[in-house]
Amino acid sequence: MSNFTALEVVIGLAFVYFVLSLICSAVAETISSLQRTRAKMLVGAIENLLSSSASVTDEGKALAQQFWAHPLVQSLVKPRSGASPDGTATPAGGKGPAYIPARTFVAALIDLGARNTAKVKAAPAEHVNKVIVETKLLDAIEGIPSAPLRQALLAIYRDVGEEAGAFGAAAEKWYDDSMDRVSGWYKRHIQAILWVIAVFVVVFLNVDTLQLATTLWKDPTTRAAVIARADAAVKQGPGSVNVSNTVRSLELPLGWKLHFGKGPQEIPNHTLGVLAKLIGLLLTAAALTLGAPFWFDLLSKFMRVRGTGPPPAPA
Repeated sequence: MSNFTALEVVIGLAFVYFVLSLICSAVAETISSLQRTRAKMLVGAIENLLSSSASVTDEGKALAQQFWAHPLVQSLVKPRSGASPDGTATPAGGKGPAYIPARTFVAALIDLGARNTAKVKAAPAEHVNKVIVETKLLDAIEGIPSAPLRQALLAIYRDVGEEAGAFGAAAEKWYDDSMDRVSGWYKRHIQAILWVIAVFVVVFLNVDTLQLATTLWKDPTTRAAVIARADAAVKQGPGSVNVSNTVRSLELPLGWKLHFGKGPQEIPNHTLGVLAKLIGLLLTAAALTLGAPFWFDLLSKFMRVRGTGPPPAPA
């Protein structure tokens, strides 16, 4: 088994980052869930997609209202106690879904176009459903009220032809590409929240990377205890880590002693000490924003290099 001190110091730091990242990620996801960030971003993305322009248009908003009222979409919406008079629930009046499957989006959109086409044909009420079923794909696209969206779907139609299956697959791919952009919005939003949470956690617990590295380098007993914890976490999986117990049991210079001095837990009493403390805290905060999955994956690789063997396959 490898006894490289430098490698074990890196493993110890990675384990601390992993444990604290679990705290930051849990808090960030809780805040996002309470604010319904995913659902709100999806509402904006749907309006933007149905507008098919750089900004949301009145046509796009009107079509979005019809889209959310569609039965295929309504089954994904969790209504509040007070529903709208027509019995439907919209994201503004209830908890909207965090995701809409591509197949559902395309099917609902084409159905809306077919229904508009049936209205244009002034079909008798008793024959509306029959007219909708018999409406051709091109006519359904032409029935979509948003001109830019209609142009986008016609471009897909011209590219793949009139076969409904091919069009559906291409339209679903177009929708998924748009949702990838929404995922990017959400990741940037969560990253900003993670920075705030990480700074708070790091300052509150006094998690100074420079001091941690120094302690792990100089204290073989503490280093061995942290390595043992990291080894157990890698073998048993990330779900086995009890964050609260782990933080309390680590014999590392965490927390503050509220008086001035030169100790790792004391408030620095000279300029260089303050500068070093700020650098150490910022390094930790930046590390925590990378997320728990990143640090667990890196920790697993370091442990394999150290000679513990590969971790078990994830469940």
